[in-house]
Amino acid sequence: MNPIKILVVEDEIIVAQDIAGRLKKLGYAVTAIVASGEEALEKVDESPPDLVLMDIVLKGEMDGVTAAEKIRNKIDIPTVFLTAYADDKTMQRAKITDPFGYIIKPFQQNDLRVAIEIALHRHEIETKMRAALKASEAARESVEEKAHRQNQYISMAAHELRNPLNTILISAELLELDRTRSSDESQVKTLRLVHSATQKMNQLIEDMLFMGRAEAGRLKCNPLPINLLEFCQDLLDQLQLGHEAKHKLRFSPSAVTSAMLDQQLLHGIISNLIVNAIKYSPDGGQITLELECRQPGEGDKEAIFCLSTQSLFANSPFKNINSPLLIIRIRDEGMGIPETEVGKIFEMFYRCKNSGKIKGNGLGLTIVKKAVDLQGGAIACESQIGVGTTFTVALPYVALSSKAELSKT
Repeated sequence: MNPIKILVVEDEIIVAQDIAGRLKKLGYAVTAIVASGEEALEKVDESPPDLVLMDIVLKGEMDGVTAAEKIRNKIDIPTVFLTAYADDKTMQRAKITDPFGYIIKPFQQNDLRVAIEIALHRHEIETKMRAALKASEAARESVEEKAHRQNQYISMAAHELRNPLNTILISAELLELDRTRSSDESQVKTLRLVHSATQKMNQLIEDMLFMGRAEAGRLKCNPLPINLLEFCQDLLDQLQLGHEAKHKLRFSPSAVTSAMLDQQLLHGIISNLIVNAIKYSPDGGQITLELECRQPGEGDKEAIFCLSTQSLFANSPFKNINSPLLIIRIRDEGMGIPETEVGKIFEMFYRCKNSGKIKGNGLGLTIVKKAVDLQGGAIACESQIGVGTTFTVALPYVALSSKAELSKT
């Protein structure tokens, strides 16, 4: 992974070199040290950095505030201001440029790291939010639908992003207030909170982007060779780690280890179903992922296989309707879904009445259904209140007989 590139704009050469040295110790790459706003603009054009550390008070005709404003108008790069002093008028001008942070001189090395990390996180989130809003805008089918969906997205995003944003803001304030007296361990813990909150925001944005692309018709099924066992085990390990091992995730693999499937869509199906199972199950509950391979016509007793092969494979990327089926089952021991609501769970933004205060955005199962449909598959749900829920997915696929075939394809 390439190091983060930072441009240092500071007219006191000794201070500038000290900052550059600290940045390098922290693992960042310093693209250049310049002493004026004019030079900063030139360097940004020559070699755009990932972030600019800008002294507000610079010698010459262009101060740091003006330089930051010109950089912002030219290219999307976050700026963090450095300052030892500034009058009220200058500070008000600085706020207009919407900086990503301030560092007050003199500062500790850890202050520098925290300010940069928070600025980069915020910039990443804002960039993805703009992309998500652009994707959702492109997905609108009519003026009325556009207004309706936009209100839904904005309301949902505002509601779901409020908590992680508050976590980031409070953590940043704690780091600023306690920077001289808190321990490294305390600061690391606070940074973990920032990281966790950012991950939640990232996931929401990824969900919004997926839905935007799906509604705009830009999502396609692209089957590629995949090792099913490694894929599923890695995914379960990631989910187990992300949820602090509060649930038991069990994997029951199939005899087929390699196949042609769309990895992104498969990830969306399994991860969303398991995250839902975790969310609506008590701590310590068991969640099972089962894989099975069947030929069309087998297992008639299950509702999902009552579909004709022509219906099941209507949208399949594989034209041979005699292809085998990959069966994915995810079972939990959670609260269950009311029988009267099972038919509504795949609707966008729908949440069951018994979900109570459990947080969710109502997009997970909609994403699952779209990912299944894009692969020409089918999905069914069986649930009992107080006992648990089982989701069964059937996907057509082409089996690969060996690792050699997997590597050749």
